[in-house]
Amino acid sequence: MKLRLKLTIFAIILGMLMIPAYFILQTYGVFQKQTVLSDYALAVDVNGKSYAAWPLINSFAAMDKQEDNRQFYYRIDMSHIQYLFNLAYREYEVKPGGDNPYLDGTVNYEHTDHNYVQTERKYENANDFSTVLNLYDQDGQIVYTYDNTGKADNELVKSIIHQGMSRTSGSGSEAARDPYINITALFRDKLNIDVKLTVDDEHKVVTIRMNKSEAR
Repeated sequence: MKLRLKLTIFAIILGMLMIPAYFILQTYGVFQKQTVLSDYALAVDVNGKSYAAWPLINSFAAMDKQEDNRQFYYRIDMSHIQYLFNLAYREYEVKPGGDNPYLDGTVNYEHTDHNYVQTERKYENANDFSTVLNLYDQDGQIVYTYDNTGKADNELVKSIIHQGMSRTSGSGSEAARDPYINITALFRDKLNIDVKLTVDDEHKVVTIRMNKSEAR
């Protein structure tokens, strides 16, 4: 009986210790398949050279941890997603040089007449409405619509934890989750554009490469 009691007490103590441990591990995204790219510089491949992707922001971008068929994600609730469409349609210029020895310059997105990201209000009545985000292709056709709830939508938008970050709410602290859209799948299926990532762990650079999809 004494041994059984000791084992029971040990199990209770162990269980109590595992609760905060689980929260800490969850905050660092240990249990998810994606990782946010806050520890990397975000770059764009242009003719084999890597140019800084600013104003695309690394902490708003994510990728799969697994290298096989790695997918690229970006915060859908941020207007910067417009620049990814500019990259897909090659609506940019490059500016060589700069002080970063690991990048060949920067990208300039100013020369475009298209607005690929638009929000609209959907009214339930004269007082209540929800916000909808529409993504458009170069022909002005809607390629994706997201109800701006800040959550996953069981389609292309996933809820991804920004590792190491937490938020305080009325019920306490919780891991920082945000809605990220799968850019790889969206561009492949809707724009016929392949999105590939090259990860340089030594120099802390993730380079995006976009090309027209080959005939399937």
